[in-house]
Parts: sequence; C-alpha cells; structure tokens
Amino acid sequence: MIEKFENKFNELKEKINPKVLGVATFMIFGAVLLFGMDMTNNFKRQKQQTEDSYNRAMYEMVGYVKNVEVELAKVQITATPRLTAQTFADIWRQANLAKENLDELPVEQNSMSNASKYLTQLSDYSYSLMKQTVSGEKISDNQYKDISQLYGQSKQLNDVLTSIYDDLNSGRLKWDELKKVGNQELPDSVSSGAVSNVNQIGKTFQQYEGLIYDGAFSDHLQNNTPKGVSEEEISEEQAADNLKKIFGEDEIEYIKSTGQSQGRVDLYTFEMKLKDKSNIYTAQITKKGGKLYLLLSDREVKEANISMDKAKQAGIEFLKKLGIENIKDTYYLTIENMAIINYAAVQDDVVIYPDLVKVKIALDTGEVCSAELQGYIFNHVKRDDIVPSISIDKAREILNKNINIQSQGLAIIPTDSNGEVLVYEFKGSIDERSFLIYVNAKTGEEEKVLLIIDTPGGILTM
Repeated sequence: MIEKFENKFNELKEKINPKVLGVATFMIFGAVLLFGMDMTNNFKRQKQQTEDSYNRAMYEMVGYVKNVEVELAKVQITATPRLTAQTFADIWRQANLAKENLDELPVEQNSMSNASKYLTQLSDYSYSLMKQTVSGEKISDNQYKDISQLYGQSKQLNDVLTSIYDDLNSGRLKWDELKKVGNQELPDSVSSGAVSNVNQIGKTFQQYEGLIYDGAFSDHLQNNTPKGVSEEEISEEQAADNLKKIFGEDEIEYIKSTGQSQGRVDLYTFEMKLKDKSNIYTAQITKKGGKLYLLLSDREVKEANISMDKAKQAGIEFLKKLGIENIKDTYYLTIENMAIINYAAVQDDVVIYPDLVKVKIALDTGEVCSAELQGYIFNHVKRDDIVPSISIDKAREILNKNINIQSQGLAIIPTDSNGEVLVYEFKGSIDERSFLIYVNAKTGEEEKVLLIIDTPGGILTM
C-alpha cells in the first residue's frame, strides 16, 4: 500500500514542472507568512486599543479620587446647609465615577476590590449626609470624625494610585504586570470600615463644579462683551504705535503685522522683537480701544536671580504702562524659573477677582515675557454697589467653629451663572490645611470654599 502511494507521488512529481512547484511552494509559504503577520498586527492593534482604554480609565480615576480628597477637605470647613449639601453631592458623584473607572481596570485581586468597596461606601455615605443636610439636620461630631478619617484614607488612596499611574506612564510598570502584582501596592487600610453600609437608593445627576487652578477664580467665566474697552476703533498703525508707547520706541528692533482676528473681541496681531533680546513676542491689540489683550513670548531662564517680591513689583510696573493701576497680586506659580503672577483689581479696599491679569516674568532679569489681560478687558468697570449689608463679625459667626482665621476682607467673586457677588473673604486653617471661605456680604450665606495648596512652585487653590 505504501509502495503504491509512493509510486503515484513520484509520477505526480514527474508531471509537475519543478519551477512551477517551487513558485507554488513559495506562494503558499508567503501567504502563510502574510496571514501570520496580519494576525500579529491585529493582536498588537487590539492590545494597544485595550491598553489605551485602561490608560483612560486610570487617568480619569486618579483625577476623580483627587477631587474626592479635595471635597472631603472642604466639607470639614463648610458651615451652611446649602454649601455643605452641595459638597457632599460632589463627593458622592466623584466617588461613583472613580469606582466606575476602577471597575474597568484589569485588576481583580483583593486589595483593589477593597478600594472599590471603600469608594462605594464613601459614595453612599456622602449621599446619606447630603440628604441629612438638606432635611435640616446638622452634621454631628461623630460624623465629622468619620469624615476626617475618610479624608485620610482618600489621601492615602490618591497617593498610591498616583504612584501607580506615574509608573505606568513612565514605562516602569506594564499593564500585564499590573494584572499580576500592581494591586499589591494598595494598602488594605483604604477599605477599613469607617462608615456603615447605606441602602442603595435612587440618585439623580448632580452638576459637578470644576477645579480652579493657579489662583482663585483664574479660569472663571467671562462676560459676552468686553467692558474694559471704549467703542472707538483704531487703525492697525495706531495699534502698532500703542505697542511702541508700552515698550519704548527706542527699545524696539522691529514690529510687523501678522494679521487680524475676529471673535468675541476683534484684534490686531503683531510680531515684535526688542533690542538686545533674543526672544520674539506675539502681541495682540484690541481694535476697539487699542488695549493690549495678549502678549506671548518665551525663553530659557537658567537661574533665578531676583526675589518673588521684585518679580511682583516688575509686574505692577508693567501694568502701570498699560494704564492699569489699583491692583494687587493674589497668587503665583514658578515654573522653570518663570513666575506666573495673578493680579486683581482693587476698588475701595475690595479685591475684584473677575478683573484678573496674569503676567509671566523671567526670574533672571525681571523681564515681562507674557501677559494675559482677557479677564480685565472683559470685566473691568467701576462697581457701584460694594457696600455690605451685614458686618464682618456677623459673617464670621457662620463659619466652622474649628477654623483658625488668619486674614479677612471684602472681595467680589464671579459666579457660575456669569455674574458676580460681593463677599467676605476669610483665609483660615484647620488641621494644618488652609482654606479660603467666601460668605455673601448681603445675605450671610456661604458662597464658596477653596482649598489652598502650597506647592514648591507656588500657591494653588482648588
């Protein structure tokens, strides 16, 4: 039988041209190779898509857990039912979103499930306290102790998750490794029973109030039309002349127009170089009123030679050249030896946060490299009603009794509905955490609480 098969196979070989057989064999081999490569590429593509999904979930979860930590710090300071309830609603929503993203990650060991349990309990507990506050019942001392413990656990969870995310982002840790060992970095203490389980009840969507960075109200909503400019329209030549007045005509090497732009405010745009300076500036001047709207430039600053006080004064002197006076610095950041300083307008000792200016100053020479004046141009007018209806002592009475007040004064802050409100601004601390508390100077209601974060680069608020 075998002999018969071999004979037939040999007869078939003799009938087929060897070249044809070689080509056929090569084509079959090539097809198999291409199929294998395609399968490999599909696998790599699917793996990348999966890891992209994990990266998104991890990024969002870290952000939500950080938000939870901030809100838990705030709720220990709030005193009025409205703001307390709103803060608990934020904690409830952020914890829910954090858990949803956590559940998308490919980690199923006990520590991560404990973190998920913690977020679930925190969400339910916050929702319970929100309902309690809305019904008029005050938060008890024992509940404040629970909140303080939850804050500490949230901070610990945030630190660990941030560390894992940084390792993933830098390549020190791979998702395949995280599936096996990454969750072992999560301590069991983040899931300890600080609160009791609360029965699941129907919940409705609550609007989330975003974080505010690099100074209080630095990214607030702006008015639809600019208030800080006149209606008189100037020519492009006049706009260039205004730049010469600001920087000094003898100090300018050249100015050339690079176009015009239309939007909420119409602008002339210029490229400009100063003598003895290597960096090029982009400057925008408003067509109406001829005001400097935006100044952009950057350069390497190898070392800081001037103090922050001198940098702040350099910013004030620059703003005076623009006709902006009666201002004060509020918050600042330092990045790569550059100081980014926020200035707010002042009227009758009232700090007006909507009228905001940002100035970027090189800390080697004190040179003003950039300036953003949108907030000032859109909002600056003389305020008529800046007389409070209640005294500052009355406003202090509603504050949390545990807070240590360090400074106080009147201010105007923007609202989420694109308006503004006169408030008393209190800066205080509790348990080594600093806050800004804003109390409505007309009604005595708490308007907002911001957590102050003192970083190596400057002061942030959230």
